Amino acid sequence: MIAKYPKKLLFIFVLLAQVCSGQKVFKIKEGQLEFINLEKGIFIKKGNSYYEIRLEKINDYDKFARDSKYELQSVTIEEIEAVKRDSSTIASPDIVTYDFKNFETKKFTTINHDGNYQFYKYNKNFFGIDFIKDSKQKPIKANIFHYCILDFGNNKKIIYHEGGFIIPTKEKIIFLFKENDLTTSFRNFRISELKNLTTAEVFSLQVEKLRLNENFYKIDSLKNKRVKILDVYNQRAVNKTFDSIIFNDYFVIAYQKAKINLYNYTFQEIKIANLKAVGQERFYPVLQIIEGNSVRRINLIGENFNAGDIRYIPDFSNYFDSSRVEFKITKENDHFYLYTDNIFSLVPRLASFENHFKLFNADEYETIQFLDENTSITLNSEMMDFSVNFPIMIYAKLKNGKYNLSTIEYLGTENPNNEIVIFNTKLPKNLDDIKLISPQTYFIEKDGLCTLYPIMKKIKYKKLESFQKNFARFELPNGQRGWLDLKGNEYLDN
Repeated sequence: MIAKYPKKLLFIFVLLAQVCSGQKVFKIKEGQLEFINLEKGIFIKKGNSYYEIRLEKINDYDKFARDSKYELQSVTIEEIEAVKRDSSTIASPDIVTYDFKNFETKKFTTINHDGNYQFYKYNKNFFGIDFIKDSKQKPIKANIFHYCILDFGNNKKIIYHEGGFIIPTKEKIIFLFKENDLTTSFRNFRISELKNLTTAEVFSLQVEKLRLNENFYKIDSLKNKRVKILDVYNQRAVNKTFDSIIFNDYFVIAYQKAKINLYNYTFQEIKIANLKAVGQERFYPVLQIIEGNSVRRINLIGENFNAGDIRYIPDFSNYFDSSRVEFKITKENDHFYLYTDNIFSLVPRLASFENHFKLFNADEYETIQFLDENTSITLNSEMMDFSVNFPIMIYAKLKNGKYNLSTIEYLGTENPNNEIVIFNTKLPKNLDDIKLISPQTYFIEKDGLCTLYPIMKKIKYKKLESFQKNFARFELPNGQRGWLDLKGNEYLDN
């Protein structure tokens, strides 16, 4: 770095910003560009004096976009001479005019013996850089860099990004990276046409840079209650407005009345014909969709998902352990008892230091779910994004062979209040069969029809298959077929 000298002058100026063909351009109006050195800085000459340009850190997105300023700090002749002597310094006369719109359609791939990199436009605001071990390997995202164009006047423009600079010179385009091995790798490269990105090129683990409402992008509401996606410069990432938007680390799902718009974080639309519904898969860059009358899983570019599309193992170590409560139900002298050391977790309104409780309102029961089992119920799971709904349901077999769905709270209260009674009364009764499918979800049958309760509370299906992650296939008594999602929405076949 440049040595520090006393009594340096410091001036602060505002960057003049504009958007050109989707690219953010900042104009520096003071002085004339003289030198660029990755380690030492950018230097201009103003009158007979030299100054170092000090920019806001481009990786501090909000501050860079909000303040849009730069500082000029005076430097000595000795410092400028040291910059001139540095072989890595690029002088202003060597910088040539270049149309950076070419980066929209070009990919730059290094030519090395041991492993290569490719550099390309990821979306309007970011470049992507991937490592390619060999020709047989899919690229692995090494980084994504936010960038802008610095315009010094006199047709002197460069790209300033989180990793360094891109400078067009008389000889070639020079890539300067803070990581020396990248600078070395990009001394030799070939240029090819940038085609549609593959799923490996779209995939990035740096989700904190891209994910909506975190750093760079946000959802903004309009007066008409519609929403849009903006970047930190308040420019639209997508030139549409929507009724609502949901998102995860990999996909943006936007709704316009009956139409569903799918995007990855390149913000290029993933076009699916006759798209009816979308289900997310936690942790992975995969969506499950209903397309027409069929369900399929798609990757980041809308193609059928295959195992090779996932190139990492999620880290679950940061999640808290699931919270569970253990209990046991027994039958003693024709009475049922529940044993637990944590009754408050099962029935929050029942405060007691006892560890065993008689179950009431059970005279007509032959047996109760979990009888004579040492079992437990998951109350919440951060990793699975699950928390149990109270009151906790439990089923019982009646002495007449039928089944009732009830709650632990109702059975554990000798004189339940009206609220508890009403809730219990509304639960399915006199069922022909019942099976626990997942925590607090039951497959129930009655009079030749079935459902998954409480996903769909009405017992209405002639056939209902198991859920394939987000969707279950059903058939109604009239022969109409369709799909049921986890929220109880139905999607009928065309």
